[in-house]
Formats: sequence, structure tokens, C-alpha cells
Amino acid sequence: MRRTLMVSLLLVAGCASPAWTDSGYHQQVVTTAEAAASSVDLVRLVVENEARLTRPYLQTVLTEAVTALGSVDSQFSAVQPPTRAAVSARAELTALTGEAADQVQTLLNEVRLGGVENPAQAAGDLRELSDELRAAAE
Repeated sequence: MRRTLMVSLLLVAGCASPAWTDSGYHQQVVTTAEAAASSVDLVRLVVENEARLTRPYLQTVLTEAVTALGSVDSQFSAVQPPTRAAVSARAELTALTGEAADQVQTLLNEVRLGGVENPAQAAGDLRELSDELRAAAE
């Protein structure tokens, strides 16, 4: 019983580790924002070239992008911010990564139902979101 409790506590402690310094947390913000922006850029390129790609390929790329964005957000959310400024940065970045995952999921749903409804608009929205993510990394 005691061993099980100790292992459980160690696992829980590992799920939400603190960032000890602002610079360490800032580096995690940068890494997360860049990873999310890269996923968004890939989706934008796929959407811009949708007419030349097969639906199964589009579904695969979009599914993997949704998964990647969720993973990036989950890993980042597991780190506790060390200061109030870091809390603000966290809120901004998680809002952007959440928006990215939502947009990609919407595009995936559209592809499953026949195709992206407005590829030019979607590509423009994705470009703006990528720019916002990259600005959050600065």
C-alpha cells in the first residue's frame, strides 16, 4: 500500500511540474509556439493545394496535425508558470493553440464531408494564426 501511494504521488507530481525560472518558462513558450505554428503552416500548405491532393491524404495530414497540436498543448499545459507574467503568457498561448486545434478540426470535418468549403479563406485564417503563434514566441 505504501509503495503504491508513493508511486502514485510521484506520477502526479510529474504531470504538473513547475518551471523554476522565467527564462526556462519563456523557452517552453517559444518551443510550444513554434511547434504549433509549424503544424498550422503545414495545414495551410495542404489546404492551399487541396485540389491536387487526395481526400485520404488530406484526412491523414489534418488528423496528424490535430493530434500534434493537442500533444503540444498538453505538454505545455503540464508546466506550471513561475510568475504572474508567465501566467499571462500561458493564457495567451493556450488560447492560440486551442484556436489552432479547433480550426484544423473544423477543416478535417469539412474534408470528411466532401472538401474544404473555402480554401482561400481557410488558408488566410491559418496564415494569420501562424503569425500570431510566431509573435507569441518572441
